[in-house]
Amino acid sequence: MDHNMLDTLRRLHDDILAKLDALEALTSLPQPPMDRLPALRQALTRSSRARTMLLERAYDRLIAECPPAKKAALEVLKAGGKDNLIVSTRHIGSWTLREIADRWPDYCAASARMRADMRERIRSEKELIYPLLADPKVA
Repeated sequence: MDHNMLDTLRRLHDDILAKLDALEALTSLPQPPMDRLPALRQALTRSSRARTMLLERAYDRLIAECPPAKKAALEVLKAGGKDNLIVSTRHIGSWTLREIADRWPDYCAASARMRADMRERIRSEKELIYPLLADPKVA
């Protein structure tokens, strides 16, 4: 049972979800809040990367020790994490501050898609990984 890792993952998930809520609030504004948006994007990226690094350290052990019925789902989640990192990096790179300011409605739509994907990913991680980290036979 790895309560420390589980507690850290829970905190990171809560932090990311709060930042996604804050980003949702900012993207509901009629004009880009350039005084707040860059810092929030940077903070969200930092939290998301910390979550990814934590999970990357845990996946191999969890996959090796989890019940057979969960192995395939963990493998999919692990591979999806790498894909999500690529998509996120592209999103951040293509939506420069100038692009955001020039194409605010388009950025808001792209941000909404990214936020929905991140929320779904976190939901999947909670469903699959939390019970494994709490199980003394696995973690």
